[in-house]
Amino acid sequence: MKTIFNFVFIIISLVIFSDKRPNILVIMADDMSLRINALGDTTAVTPNLDELVENGTSYMNAFTTAGVCACSRSALLTGKNQISIGSMHMRTSSGGSVPYLAVPEAHIKAFPEILRKYGYFTFTNDKLDYQFSGIFPGSGPFTIWNSEKDKFGWRNRKNSDPFFGLINLTTTHESGIFRGLMNSVDTEAIKLMQQTKQMLYEAPVKYEDVTVPPFLPDTPEVRKDIARAYNNIYILDIEVKEIIEQLRIDSLLDETVIIFTSDHGDGLPRYKRELFDTGINVPFLVLVPEKFSPWQKSGERIYDLVSFLDIAPTVLDLAGISIPNYMDGKSIFGEAKNEYIFAARDRLDNFKGKTRAVRNKDYKLIKNYSLGIVGAQKLSFRENLMSMKELRKMYENDELNKIQRLWLELIPELQLYDLNKDPYEINNLAYDPEYKDKVLLLESVLEEWINRNNFYGELEEDDLIEVFWPGNSQPETAQPLHTIKNGFLYLENNDESANASIGFSYDGKSWEIYSEPIEIRKTTKIYFKAVRYGWKESEIKIVKF
Repeated sequence: MKTIFNFVFIIISLVIFSDKRPNILVIMADDMSLRINALGDTTAVTPNLDELVENGTSYMNAFTTAGVCACSRSALLTGKNQISIGSMHMRTSSGGSVPYLAVPEAHIKAFPEILRKYGYFTFTNDKLDYQFSGIFPGSGPFTIWNSEKDKFGWRNRKNSDPFFGLINLTTTHESGIFRGLMNSVDTEAIKLMQQTKQMLYEAPVKYEDVTVPPFLPDTPEVRKDIARAYNNIYILDIEVKEIIEQLRIDSLLDETVIIFTSDHGDGLPRYKRELFDTGINVPFLVLVPEKFSPWQKSGERIYDLVSFLDIAPTVLDLAGISIPNYMDGKSIFGEAKNEYIFAARDRLDNFKGKTRAVRNKDYKLIKNYSLGIVGAQKLSFRENLMSMKELRKMYENDELNKIQRLWLELIPELQLYDLNKDPYEINNLAYDPEYKDKVLLLESVLEEWINRNNFYGELEEDDLIEVFWPGNSQPETAQPLHTIKNGFLYLENNDESANASIGFSYDGKSWEIYSEPIEIRKTTKIYFKAVRYGWKESEIKIVKF
C-alpha cells in the first residue's frame, strides 16, 4: 500500500510542480508466450529481456482479452473488451457481407489520443490492426498518433514534450515459424521475408532441446516449429536491446518507463487464437526509472491478475491523467485488483464460433455458445505450419493419443480447469460432480460480465455491420463547425457527429489534436477536419486569416 501511494505521489508531484512527466514506451511482441529465461524457461535465450526482468517488475499473471491480434489490440487501445465495442470478429476486413470497420461509441477514444490532448507526442510503427483501422499505417483515425512509421519515433518530436510510443516487433509472428510449401502466393512471400531475416542471426536453440507440451505429439516436425519459435524470440531479444540502446544514446533511458508485452500467446497449434493460457498468458514486464519510483524492487514478481484492459489506465496513470469512467480496466499501481479476468473468441476467418472465458488465480471456465464447432478450425493461415500439418495427418491416421486429439474434436459446452494442478488445461472438470459449485460460481460471474459488456455479441455479424455501416456503406464524419472570437478559432462537432475527434493543421499534412481554442496569427491558414472511429474522415475545411 505504502509503495503504491509513494509512486502515485511522485508522479502527481512531478506533473504539478515541474511538468516533468515520464516518457512511456510499450514494446509489443507478436505471438509470444512467457518464454523468457529469467522467468523460468531455461530453454529460452533472452539475455536482454532477462535484464528487464532483473531490473524491473514482472507481472506473471497477465492476460490478453483474446488469443488473436486485432481483437486484442482493439481492447488494448480503448481499454474496452472487444465484445463491448463490436471488434470481436477476426478481422472486420473479412467474413461479413462487406469488409467493414468497428465503430466504438463516439466518446470512446484510444488512449494515445488522450495522451496527445495532454501534451504527449505519440508514435507507433509498421502495424495498427485495431479493427477500427486496417493493419498498416495510415489506415486508422488520424488523431491517435503523431507518427506511425518510425521505430524510434521519439526522434520526430519538434520539442522536448514527453512521448508515448508503441513499438511493434513482428519477428515472433506465427509466419516466422513457416517452413516447407505454403498454401498461397501471399504466405510464400511472407515466409521468405521472415526467413531472409532469420538468416542474419544464429539459431541457438536446437529442436532436441525443446520440451513438447502434452497436447502436441512429440515428433521432429513439431519440435522444429517449437525450436524456431524460441529462435525467433532470440532475435526479438536482440531487437529489444537495440531499442534500449537507442534510448540510452539519445539520453532518454532514465526518463522513460518501459513496458514489454505481447499481443497474445505463441503462434503454435493450440496456442494462438485459443482461450487456454497458452493463447492469452503473455509477458508483462515494467521498468520504471528510479527517479519516478525509487521504491521499485528490482526483480520483483507479482502474481496479481492483470488484463490487457489495464494497460490503458496504467499508462494514463503514469502520465498523471485521469482515467475515463468508460474504461473497463484499472491501473496496476492502484489499490483495486482484479479478482477475475475475461477473454473471448469469435469468428476466425470464415469460421463462426463464440466462446467466452473467465479466470481467477486458481480456475478457468470456458463456455462454448456455438455447439458443433471444433477447436482446431481449418484456418488457411495456420494450416501452413508444419506442426499443424503433422497434427492433421496423425489425427486422420489415428496416431494421436486421447489428450492430443481433444483440440481437433468438438468443443464441449463447458470446460473447467484447475490451473494449479493442470496448467496445460487438458483435464476438463466441468462435468465432475465434485466441482459443480465452482462451475456454477464461475458461470454466474461470466454471465454477469457478458450481460454488462455484450452490447453487440448477440448480433449476427451482418446485423452488426448494418448497425455500424447502414446499407453496407461507411458513414462520413460531419465537418466540424467553427467560430472566431477575440482572436481565437473555436471548433466544435456538428450534431451529426457528436464526440468525433477533431484535428487541425497549419500545412494540411501534420495534424494536431484540437483541445482548446487556437490563437489566430496574421497570414495564418488553418486546416481542420474530424473523424469518428470506423467512419470516413470529414472533408477538410480551410480558414484563412
